[in-house]
Amino acid sequence: MRILLAEADPELRRLISLALTSDGHEVTEAIDGSELLEAIAALVIDGARPFDAIVSAQAIPGIPGIAVLAGLRSRGRRTPFVLMTGNPMVKAHARRLGAIVLDRPFDAVAIRRAILAADELVAASG
Repeated sequence: MRILLAEADPELRRLISLALTSDGHEVTEAIDGSELLEAIAALVIDGARPFDAIVSAQAIPGIPGIAVLAGLRSRGRRTPFVLMTGNPMVKAHARRLGAIVLDRPFDAVAIRRAILAADELVAASG
C-alpha cells in the first residue's frame, strides 16, 4: 500500500514508518498539517498516484487530523483514514466519518492492525 503518514513527533513518526515499510508499504511522511495538505493536494494538481491510506495524528501542527478527514469526506474522497487520538469525542466523530481510530497510546501491533483494516477497505471498494 502507498501510505501518507502525518505525525509531528519525529521518534513516533520514525517508528510508525519503520513498522510500515518493514511490512512492504511505501510511506510518505508529513511533519505537520501543511505538509499533509500539500501531499494530498499534489494528487489533484499533479495527478500523482493516489495514496491507498492516510494515517494522521489528531494533534498535528497546523490543522487537526479530524479536519483533514472531514474535508476529504465532504469532497467525496473515501480514502481509508486512520486517525491517531485519545480524545473520546474526536474518536466518535472520526468513526461517524468512516475512519479507523487508533487509540493512543498504541504499539506496532495496533498500527499494523489498523493498516490491515484500511487494506480491507481498499480491497472491498475496488
